[in-house]
Amino acid sequence: MHVIRTGLFGVNTIIVSAGEHKCFVVDPAACTLSGDSQKIVDYLHAKKLECVAIVLTHSHFDHITGILPIKEAFPNARVAIHEAEYSELQNPPGIMGESVIRFFGALELIKEVAKQPSAQISLKNGNKLSCLVSEKDCNSAEEYEQLCLSLGKWEVIHTPGHTPGSICLYNKEEETLISGDTLFAYGGYGRTDMYGGNEAQIYKSLALLKEKLPGKTKVYPGHDEFGFFLD
Repeated sequence: MHVIRTGLFGVNTIIVSAGEHKCFVVDPAACTLSGDSQKIVDYLHAKKLECVAIVLTHSHFDHITGILPIKEAFPNARVAIHEAEYSELQNPPGIMGESVIRFFGALELIKEVAKQPSAQISLKNGNKLSCLVSEKDCNSAEEYEQLCLSLGKWEVIHTPGHTPGSICLYNKEEETLISGDTLFAYGGYGRTDMYGGNEAQIYKSLALLKEKLPGKTKVYPGHDEFGFFLD
């Protein structure tokens, strides 16, 4: 797992291994407005990695503006987001997305977000990320099986509150959680005062994580410090 800070808000874009020379990318934020549009793709090429999927923890603009350059470099990489925000990425920015952009007064981002490709995979709570791979896009049955095995270690946990479709990704074997903006270091969590936010829901989501996951789980959030342990 490798973290690259990208985009206008310094999002923790996470590169996750999916077997030999394969990976999936979580929350690509690199864009022309931040001057780093090729940062993720350059890293993948330098490491000789093929991106097989792009997984979004939610649809806020600061987590999605790097989809396009990855799709241009890896056309078969499927874009996945929770079903509650799937419509936001069919003709971006969606209603919530535009509201949040206007909340920050960053209207130039509307055009940037509008360039992003649509999502192809609608995720649900409990899904394994093996649902992201298609046998027809693989060179062999062995490659498909390896991808399913690697991606299948990651489970989708629906954690609404910051947004209706916020998710975390949990790997029980590696005791690792990718938490997006649901959980930050020192007990912090994503703001709930924007369109789609819900304070009561995020408290429930945080309680769910505490109940479901062991304290030794290592957490990689969407911003700031990463690699800390769940309290």
